[in-house]
Amino acid sequence: MAKTKIYKTDGKPTPYFWSDRDGEEQTAVTVYKQTASGVKRMRGVRFNAITNKMKRD
Repeated sequence: MAKTKIYKTDGKPTPYFWSDRDGEEQTAVTVYKQTASGVKRMRGVRFNAITNKMKRD
């Protein structure tokens, strides 16, 4: 499972990432957040890897 970090439009990194285990469809991948206590799956939000934007479900 490869973690792909999500960056802001100005290039700054965020604590969010998505995984390539979600398959070939990169228009609605699951978003995860790296926290001090571990990894948390974000509910109610998807990431479009093509347009680099988050979208609420």
